[in-house]
Amino acid sequence: MKKEILYLHNICFEENAVKIVRHADFRVFAGEIVGLAGRNHSGKTTLLGAATGEFPAKTGIVYIKEQKKVLRSIEQARKEGIFLIKPSGSLIDNFSIRDTLKLNFAFARKKYSYKEYAKKCKYIFDLLKIKEPADTYIADLSFHKRLLIEMAQAVICNSQVLVLDNVVSLLSASARKEMTLVFNILRIHGISLVLIENEANCILPYLDRLCIMRKGRITAELGRDEMELPLILSLIEGETLPPKNGVFSRISPADSSKKLLDFSHIYTWNNKLKDLTFSLYEGETLGLWNKNYHSGKALFALMRGSLPVLCGTIRVNGNIYSPEQQNVQQHKLMLIPEEDDFFTNMDLGANICFSALKSNSSAGIVLKKGRLLYLTHDLLSEYFCDEGYRLFANQFITDNPLIKKKASICRAVACGARIIIYDNPCLKMDLHEKALFYQDILRTQKKKTSQLIISAYLDTLYPVCNRILQIHEGKIIKEIAPEI
Repeated sequence: MKKEILYLHNICFEENAVKIVRHADFRVFAGEIVGLAGRNHSGKTTLLGAATGEFPAKTGIVYIKEQKKVLRSIEQARKEGIFLIKPSGSLIDNFSIRDTLKLNFAFARKKYSYKEYAKKCKYIFDLLKIKEPADTYIADLSFHKRLLIEMAQAVICNSQVLVLDNVVSLLSASARKEMTLVFNILRIHGISLVLIENEANCILPYLDRLCIMRKGRITAELGRDEMELPLILSLIEGETLPPKNGVFSRISPADSSKKLLDFSHIYTWNNKLKDLTFSLYEGETLGLWNKNYHSGKALFALMRGSLPVLCGTIRVNGNIYSPEQQNVQQHKLMLIPEEDDFFTNMDLGANICFSALKSNSSAGIVLKKGRLLYLTHDLLSEYFCDEGYRLFANQFITDNPLIKKKASICRAVACGARIIIYDNPCLKMDLHEKALFYQDILRTQKKKTSQLIISAYLDTLYPVCNRILQIHEGKIIKEIAPEI
């Protein structure tokens, strides 16, 4: 019989009256690799946060080796052998590997001298195939090597459970193959792993069990023989999947000589963008695959004027664009953030009209009230025509993610935007809502409006983008053919 290492029982967590985790149970056995998959905001990280100390449970019980524990911090969880590893990592860039291990000695259980500790470090590094010289700086290591060093640190500190939160999906194909050996070594030594991912397909080869989380609850548990991708996706979405997710007919890009947005060798002071160069053409929908989140967030922050440009040039409609001057509207460029911003005391029609008045007046254009009302009516008829998502001008915007995006697009079109930039627009949408959103993207493209969609998920970009560029560590590294 397998020995239970970790048991989360009846875990609940809420924030600002929003229930994030609802009466969830989760078990991990010794030497087991368990996956936890689900959409963004389904509660995966928050549930495991009860064990890692990142999100102490409001109610519920945490058992470690069948002993009831109260974990209030990450440091306390580490003392119990539960280690959390996130994409951002906990290593210090300007430290060498040797410095990092010396610092780690302060957190290791001091049952031995530093000489014995150093001997154990060498053994673990050899075990995990870490061959970099000790004087190598952390900043000079690849993401894969940094991950291995964090895992080695945890093993040196007598970890029992490693929780990897959205880490595996950031590894290259070759690194994932190497991880198969590393995970098996950890398993042999009795260390359990929990792999949290939004994209379940990247962790399936490693798993003994897969738990599916939806709306704050564990809704399914699959054994190794049951892990079929169509079934997993259906359980994650809570509905039967369509036979093919990508049947939208794309519009061919317009003349590539008409550049509406042009980035030329952009660097930012915090090194989030380094030599970023790309162009967006008239009438084109361009996807920017921001696999590691940071570069895309930096690009959006730059366009909003909250991230200064160190050097390089941005041109919009052929004119120099200065983010610091906040001249977005006069360039007919609209930004739609991940969390849509609306005037909560105004109805849908008033939100659209007010935005159009503000934007066009800054560009020296005067719109009459009657013209604005007709424009709003036409936009609502066009974008709010889907069954279940029909809203009228005198209704207030609901909390549905698709309705918010539809309203944001209507405001952008009413403002006369020639370029719309979206930041992770589909994060909280289910499959049906995504399909309707793609139709809205195509409606907007038919107006010859150029669109830039920044997303951390490649499958979000495939259905509607003319081109897809991958951005990594601040620069474009390749173009991906938009084919399913």
